[in-house]
Amino acid sequence: QAPPDPILGVTEAFKKDSSPDKLNLGVGAYRTENLEPLVLDVVKKAEERIMSQNNNKEYLAVEGFAPFREVTARLLLGDDSKALKEKRVVTLQSLSGTGSLRT
Repeated sequence: QAPPDPILGVTEAFKKDSSPDKLNLGVGAYRTENLEPLVLDVVKKAEERIMSQNNNKEYLAVEGFAPFREVTARLLLGDDSKALKEKRVVTLQSLSGTGSLRT
């Protein structure tokens, strides 16, 4: 049997919390008490920063954005990773959520 999924643990902790101010951050889509979409302030600020950069709308290469892939590999494996130093790591950027699992 596989170990428990930590994301599902977030949902379980949410269910057990009696705070009236709680917000379930484990689902990826948030709603108000009236079931209206809720956009977190930090997301709004990030959108403003992105829009202010005036980036072009070119498509990424099929393997994704190289700088993002590189820092992700370092984050996951560590800067001192033997595999990274020996150039044995391959990374790809895909859709978020389960979109990348579809065929």
